Amino acid sequence: MINVVWFKRDLRIHDHRPLVEASKYGEVLPIYIVEPSIWKGKDVSIRHFQFVLESLEELSENLSQIGGKLFVAIAEMEEVLEAIFDKLGPFRLFAHEENGTPLTYERDRRVRQWMNERDLPFREFQEYGVVRGLQTRNSFQKQWNSFMNESVVETPKRILAVDKVPPILTEEIYKLSGFHVKGETIRFGQQGGESNAVETLTTFLEERYKSYTLHISKPLQSTASCSRLSPYLAFGNISIRYVVQRTRDEINRCENAFYRQQLEAFMSRLHWHCHFIQRLEDEPEIQMKAINEAFDTIRTDWDEEAFLRWYNGKTGIPLVDASMRCLHKTGWINFLSRAMLVSFVCHTLMLDWRRPSFALAQLFLDYEPGIHYSHMQRQAGTTGFHTIRIYNPIKMGKEHDPEGTFIRRYVPELSNVPAKYIHEPWLYPGFHKLDYEAPIVDVIKANKRAREILYSVKQSKEQSQDQLKKHGSRLRPEKKKEKSDFEQLSFDL
Repeated sequence: MINVVWFKRDLRIHDHRPLVEASKYGEVLPIYIVEPSIWKGKDVSIRHFQFVLESLEELSENLSQIGGKLFVAIAEMEEVLEAIFDKLGPFRLFAHEENGTPLTYERDRRVRQWMNERDLPFREFQEYGVVRGLQTRNSFQKQWNSFMNESVVETPKRILAVDKVPPILTEEIYKLSGFHVKGETIRFGQQGGESNAVETLTTFLEERYKSYTLHISKPLQSTASCSRLSPYLAFGNISIRYVVQRTRDEINRCENAFYRQQLEAFMSRLHWHCHFIQRLEDEPEIQMKAINEAFDTIRTDWDEEAFLRWYNGKTGIPLVDASMRCLHKTGWINFLSRAMLVSFVCHTLMLDWRRPSFALAQLFLDYEPGIHYSHMQRQAGTTGFHTIRIYNPIKMGKEHDPEGTFIRRYVPELSNVPAKYIHEPWLYPGFHKLDYEAPIVDVIKANKRAREILYSVKQSKEQSQDQLKKHGSRLRPEKKKEKSDFEQLSFDL
């Protein structure tokens, strides 16, 4: 009986338990399947697909170095399983759990059913510090620690490759590039692959972390001081357990109190990473359904022009436009900028959160469903148990980009505007000569109106308390200030 290893969002060979367990039983057939039903979803785009292709190229090479071969196909998973069964007979299936969207949950359910109907073994393994079937949040921290303390699984020294495969599978990864995925490619984003992930972690732990909290809110400096591991964690080029253990080792070696504080701040975000993914694991419906439905009654009018001006970075508000254009170009902005973009579209412009959510998911190269939808709802103020944050991007720009360096880089129309006016160019005497839009709204007035509307919502106290009990953190009360900081900036990985 052969052993099929199904790669999904775990594109690596180090600390990959399904691969290790499969190799113990004999011949191994590693596969990655481009599933049209998943890749045609509203949340993914060509930039994710390109990152995956880059990751698959290296994965194929790494597997070949230990005797294996990676096979790929464009098909639904059940089609591939059927072809393997017809060609090779009974087989075992090994995979990591995917803590994803309702689409991937339903796909996994179908695969389990297909395997059960044929009495074939399917072994799934935990990928993150996320617990499938978690009964209560009270045990989450303990189980997270237990998972992170387990030994990292070493790469098999040798695996046995299969002699034959069904025609549906191919080793020629380049053939996948003909599959059409919507969206826009990026030239200046991070490159996929396990070696890139390890190098990014190494450079962070050796040097870049030293100004982690100092620059975490600054749109330009944060591009270097943040770990930049988020896309590699999202697509599994590196395991979070490996990152946690290497960070712990560095903390234990660090003698400088300030530098140690930077590493500990980063470690806290690794915990929050899994905390928010657990929320989607427990309730996949939050991709589309407001956690507190009372907030679905306040954003009923849709303004397509306003949405497109926000999406294309043409609002006339410099920091909003620079952040959105940077995102289009690179696929990454820091967490505070992400929160500001959501606040602007959902509060300042009072647009429903769902369409902006999918738009941003397609743009974020590091799109991780559990984190993304949890934070969309949190920043849109639809959870009912988080503080509603309404950001003023003009004030933020003055605080975090005072000279307008970030703005000038991504909004060239303002490159010659004096720093005095860079955040409010409409006050500049020569504004009418600039090829730049007038502000879409008066931010202060729009935010005041949004605040009045949001705080007037007649929330269901019972629903809010139930959701808090189900999804809320279990941090100790004496950590209130620290908790606030973590909630504000929890995903500048």
